Amino acid sequence: MEGERIKPVQCQIDGIPFEAWEAPDLSWLQAYGTVFRVWDQSRSGWLCFGVEGPYGRLFIKYAGAKTVNFRGHTTDAIYTLHEAMPLYEREHPALVRLLNHGPAGDGYAAIFQWVDGLPLDGRMKYYSVRDQVRRLPLVTTLTMLENIIDLHAVLALDGIVASNFHSGHVLIDFGQNTAVVCGIDLYRRKPAYNDKGLMRGAPEFMAPEESELNAKLDETTTVYNLGALAFEIFGKNNDRSLKKWVGPKPLFPVAAKATSAKKSDRYPSMRAFQDAWREAVGRCRL
Repeated sequence: MEGERIKPVQCQIDGIPFEAWEAPDLSWLQAYGTVFRVWDQSRSGWLCFGVEGPYGRLFIKYAGAKTVNFRGHTTDAIYTLHEAMPLYEREHPALVRLLNHGPAGDGYAAIFQWVDGLPLDGRMKYYSVRDQVRRLPLVTTLTMLENIIDLHAVLALDGIVASNFHSGHVLIDFGQNTAVVCGIDLYRRKPAYNDKGLMRGAPEFMAPEESELNAKLDETTTVYNLGALAFEIFGKNNDRSLKKWVGPKPLFPVAAKATSAKKSDRYPSMRAFQDAWREAVGRCRL
């Protein structure tokens, strides 16, 4: 956290309140329209905005403000956001679409196409988003998963390893029956190692090496993350037993192998995991 302030400043933009350690200059946002939502509690060091205007609805990430939950300097947040842009500069049906990025105000901004979806770990009025996903036709849910798996297989071909992947970064659009990944900012290029000890992420999605200092991070780490996603949808991440599995039974051993504690017991690559998953899907009754 920057500064020694006891209480954050209560800020406002277009009538939407948010907190920061100092009121940032957000006048540059006016060119994109009216802000209708602000996310200000992230640990990333970014403020995020939902904006509607001449370019339609947009999702904007901004690094440059002194956000309340970031333990670092704004220069760190700006660098991380800038370095993530090449990851987003590819087209894939399971990846949020990057429209533009560049300097903005006192920092850096990334402009994304708005996704009219809810995070998989969120809640709807009477039930969780995951419960609603389970109510979809099985072929629809499997298509969502296949697209997310394929995205990570494509990234793996470029030497990219998942990091900080969890259900909050998977947006479900029930209108379009699609799933989009929106948070690949901290993914790493091989060779990659755990330089944090306990890395950022949701515990139920983290492979053991993501909490072991100097451990190697590779495709088997990504395999673990995707296996955990399968359990998030079809099972329980805190009890990965067949008893808690509600999905097609042919998929269970694939997800179980993917989430093995020992790296050597997992699929050795995203391609191997994807092939095994597809073969198992072919044995499901759809």
